Amino acid sequence: MDLEMVLNELSLRTPTSDEQTARQLMSELMSTVRQATSSGVKRILRTSNDINTIELAPGYPVARWRNDNTVNREERSFFRTLTAKAPFWTDAAEEIKSNFDLSDVFYQAEEARGLCFALVSDAIPVSLNSETRWDCSYLELAVTRLEDEELIEEYVKIPHASRRHHVQENADWIKNRIHTAVLNGQELWNRKEELFPSLKFCEDVCKQMQSLGNGNPILRQVVKRLFELEECCKNWTDGAFDLESIPSKASPESKSRLQQFREQLNIKCPDGQERLFSLHVRMTPGPGRLYFFPESQQGKIIIGYIGSKIL
Repeated sequence: MDLEMVLNELSLRTPTSDEQTARQLMSELMSTVRQATSSGVKRILRTSNDINTIELAPGYPVARWRNDNTVNREERSFFRTLTAKAPFWTDAAEEIKSNFDLSDVFYQAEEARGLCFALVSDAIPVSLNSETRWDCSYLELAVTRLEDEELIEEYVKIPHASRRHHVQENADWIKNRIHTAVLNGQELWNRKEELFPSLKFCEDVCKQMQSLGNGNPILRQVVKRLFELEECCKNWTDGAFDLESIPSKASPESKSRLQQFREQLNIKCPDGQERLFSLHVRMTPGPGRLYFFPESQQGKIIIGYIGSKIL
């Protein structure tokens, strides 16, 4: 999945006081987007389906800006090109909801559907610099979901840009994201030795990965979790494996679930031995799980299962 940009609709919810300020902000946004595309980000800007009716200033919606002859023609043309190449992120909202179950994403207590799409697809959100809260190179999102009748909340940070220098501050992330882009689970499986030299994969993981087809929103979450474990292996020199070294929340299964699902979690490993897989990380947002087993003597991690929560 290529690295795309997503327009943060929350940044367009507060109209500026006048048209001149609106034009200046849109010009800055186009400059930010140009910086991103020159850094290798695909020339696609995902927007909401009501983008043209959103007011940048009172009586001055995006549609008027696009046809405003006082605005640089190249900027307007560039915006049209960016937004014409991909479906609206709102078109994908139902797919995200079905794949990520009862998850909601909030930024500063506001539901953020565009940022949710960016999180799921591992895209970079860009914002109109309409408020000071958008003048930053990353955002911290609150992800809530209902699991086993319990409301769970997690916080995750994602890269973000509303100015050119925000893109530059995220240059390493952008470079790594482009390098690790894969089209589908088959390509991910074929490149596993190249991308994850410190990880070992159980036989059934092959089918589980290959089931992730083109455009599957869970694919990027799987890639992110595997890279997190790969980085942990590189930094794991001696002693017991430290769960706190994993950026995402990692935890063991409860005793009751280990007893209930012992057969499913007792997995045959590449060396022929069966091991009980208890440690796992979640896909965020969503109910997906990735089970792993640290091999302390070899400094390796075995991946035993990738998929939906075992029920």
